[in-house]
Amino acid sequence: MYSLKPTTKRNVETCVSLPFSELVSVDHDDEMCVLKPINGKRIVFPIKKDIRRIGRGNPYLARRRLRTMEEVDKRLSEIIKCG
Repeated sequence: MYSLKPTTKRNVETCVSLPFSELVSVDHDDEMCVLKPINGKRIVFPIKKDIRRIGRGNPYLARRRLRTMEEVDKRLSEIIKCG
């Protein structure tokens, strides 16, 4: 149904400190025991966003490198006139 990337599986293993294959096979009651705080630490996935990885949409728009067909035609006609 769903599949996780190996990096995601490793991150879950790091947070839970349990191999991913064992975590998948755990039943509901044991799962609650695994997810309870260990040594006073809660299992928390970081919610802070890395500002370097925030998408800007189309990279050509962000760099102002997107051209319309009219601009392309205009530049091509200039090249043809010179040649």
